[in-house]
Amino acid sequence: MKKLSIILVILWMLLIFYYSSMNGVVSTNQSEGLVSFFAKLIHYTGDVNTLRYIVRKIAHIVEYLVLGILVYNMFKYHNVKNIVIVSLLICVLYATSDEIHQLFISERTGKIIDVFIDSIGSLLGIYSIKALRK
Repeated sequence: MKKLSIILVILWMLLIFYYSSMNGVVSTNQSEGLVSFFAKLIHYTGDVNTLRYIVRKIAHIVEYLVLGILVYNMFKYHNVKNIVIVSLLICVLYATSDEIHQLFISERTGKIIDVFIDSIGSLLGIYSIKALRK
């Protein structure tokens, strides 16, 4: 399980990197499918840009919630001290590097607010898995 926990963290980070590597047009087109689905699901008639923003930020939370769970789980198998702090630090550093990476992708931007949102997602993941593992 120790090796599998490391592999899962690496694979999830690679998935995040893959999606961050998509140019702005491709990324927006992918989001549009989700936005359209949610708009129909909740019978949304408001501003589509608002819904698009919300869906994209929820995606940030979810992807980093999963990363937080995987990183915490990996460190749990390796008996790391201060596991919550170390796990959160890894997630925040990865979120920061991800936003910097996006500065180099066509029609993408790196945003500090996204690092903050990613960090919240990571913290939610870390504390949820910590609570479940007790």
